[in-house]
Amino acid sequence: MRRRHALHLLGAFPLGAALAGCGEALGLTDAGMASVDASPMTDAARDGASDARRDGGSDAGSCEATGEDALGPFYEDGAPSRMVIAAADEPGERLLIRGSLIDVRDCATPLSGYVIDIWQADADGVYHAAGATDHRLRGRVVTAADGGFAFETIMPGAYETSDGPRPAHLHARVFAPGGAGRLITQLYFEGDPRLGPADSCQPPTCFSDDPARTLALTPGRVGGRDGLLGEVRLVV
Repeated sequence: MRRRHALHLLGAFPLGAALAGCGEALGLTDAGMASVDASPMTDAARDGASDARRDGGSDAGSCEATGEDALGPFYEDGAPSRMVIAAADEPGERLLIRGSLIDVRDCATPLSGYVIDIWQADADGVYHAAGATDHRLRGRVVTAADGGFAFETIMPGAYETSDGPRPAHLHARVFAPGGAGRLITQLYFEGDPRLGPADSCQPPTCFSDDPARTLALTPGRVGGRDGLLGEVRLVV
């Protein structure tokens, strides 16, 4: 259950648009999912990909690649393509995440047609097996022509492991068009008292005290209800 996390906040990504009617614009079609290869990256492949992205980011000189992370024990292949990951009756506070995916080589080019696979614990910090629960709290979105994506879910709960507490987090896995794995990471939330020294998963595996890898949330309307809004940028 130990993982390394890194998501970069997007300071200027527009958040005002509602979810309704934007599924087509974000490329949410089953056809776009057909060729995704969901086999986990080996440590060697992940290290090589990370080195290549760091080299590219250094040449560009204006951004850093989103950090790699271990896959963890709760990933399952085959999640459906859907922007609303949490069912309407799923307990918990509604959460809307909007973001963008850009190329580390120039820190500007949007990456379209990439699959972002999301999975998480429920509001009580429990993960649910995909097959037995119709992929509860699991889903995939596809980036649009401008690299944008969005998904609606609920705030995940923190939980206890045999080593101690883990802060609340979302998992994200990115695949390029054609199915090549590009990134495995997690998203934390500002203000969680389990971040940093209180996290049972410490460096060099987890870095939950890094502010660049946590997400600030603001109150807003999500799916017609009060909820929380967040923004994120992924760089691969």
